[in-house]
Parts: sequence; structure tokens; C-alpha cells
Amino acid sequence: MSLGSNKVEKKKFTFPDGQQLIEGEVKRTISGEFTVQKFISGYQLATRTSVINHLIEKNNYKSYLEIGVRDCHNFEKINLVRKVGVDPNPIKNNENIIIKDSDSFFISNKKTFDLIFIDGLHLEKQVDLDIRNSLKCLNDLGTIVMHDCNPPTEFHQREEYEVDGKLPPWNGTTWRSYAKLRMKEQNLSMYCIDCDWGVGIIKKGKQNLFKNNNRLSYLTLHENRKILLNLISVKDFIESF
Repeated sequence: MSLGSNKVEKKKFTFPDGQQLIEGEVKRTISGEFTVQKFISGYQLATRTSVINHLIEKNNYKSYLEIGVRDCHNFEKINLVRKVGVDPNPIKNNENIIIKDSDSFFISNKKTFDLIFIDGLHLEKQVDLDIRNSLKCLNDLGTIVMHDCNPPTEFHQREEYEVDGKLPPWNGTTWRSYAKLRMKEQNLSMYCIDCDWGVGIIKKGKQNLFKNNNRLSYLTLHENRKILLNLISVKDFIESF
């Protein structure tokens, strides 16, 4: 008598560039984990978009603000009716996009939001302002999500996007704004998901601060990446959030 196997064959996902992934498989790339995981709405590639939609569905969020929509690639995939995008020069536009820089928007804004995604100008000074203004209009149980928090090399965190007439991958100095909060703000809860160039999560709460007596440089990030960013895997994010 032979016993039949109860093993369930895992799904295989094929992407436009020909790459393949089995559900749950994790491949390391320069931008972090390349993986398909089971988010609350089903198996998806781990990106800022899947993270945002997971948080929206898990927390029953009703309102969304995106700073820096550019071509609306992310904005149009967000599963909410009440959503607002802000960008001074969007490549693509629709009725939900406000054509303003973020500083001007926040000056006149009277609304609050459940989830705010910061992906505007990737420079420390501007990101500092965007975080500060976002916290002021974030609902108590809301979440701020940030893109580009985990530059893999010093070159990726340069201040100038264009290099010799080309536009190589660029994370800018967003990470510095995130890191300063990890060192100074005890009344926040912060994590960085290790995918899609570092997807930062900020909520009101409590955290143990990162102790740093030296100047905040890229070397500080390189030598303390996991603890400074509070870096977690995609799987850990799904299990914890």
C-alpha cells in the first residue's frame, strides 16, 4: 500500500523580465529582498505598493495622501477611493492630484489622513519638512510610509540625481531624515522593510533610540544598518503588522 503525498505544490510567478519566483522564496538584490509573499489580500511581489495596501486593508484605513506622485505608478494602485496626491510637476495627472509643492499643500491643508506616503524630493532638508508636516495631519492610529530609506551604497545616497547626463538609481538622502528620528524621537515606532530600496514605517508609539555620538555619515549607516534603520524582512513585516 502506498500513501499519497499531501504536499501542496507552491505557486510559481513569472515576471515580464523573465525572472521567476516561488511563493515565499527570497532572493537578494541591490534594492533589498526580491520576494513574493502572502500579504493580507493574497500573494504579491513585495514593493512599497503592496506594503501600503496591506496596511490599508489590515487597519481598515479610509484616507490616503501621497507626496510625490510623479507618473502615478504607485498612486493609481492604492486601494482607496479617498486619496489625494501632491506633486508640483506630475508626469501624469488625474482629478485626485493637487499640483503644488508639498510645503504649499501643507500650509493650506485642513484634512487628516490614515496613511501618508512620502516619496517627494529625496533630499534631507525637504524630507525633514515632509515628515514634520505629515505627523501634524496624521490620525492617531495612522501610519507614515517612506520610500528610499535604505541606500545600498554611498553612490545611491548622492544629492544629485543626474550623473554625466544619465539617471542611475537614486535614493538621495531620505535615509538621514529617517535616521535622525531613530536617534531623537522616543514617541515614535519605526521600522524599515528590507525591500524596494527600503520602505520606512513610522507610527506614533515608543522606541529605543539608536545611540550615536559621531556625525551621521554614510559610514554610520553602513556599519549599523540593521539597528539604525530597525531593518526587518518582508515576512516579519507581514507577521507583525
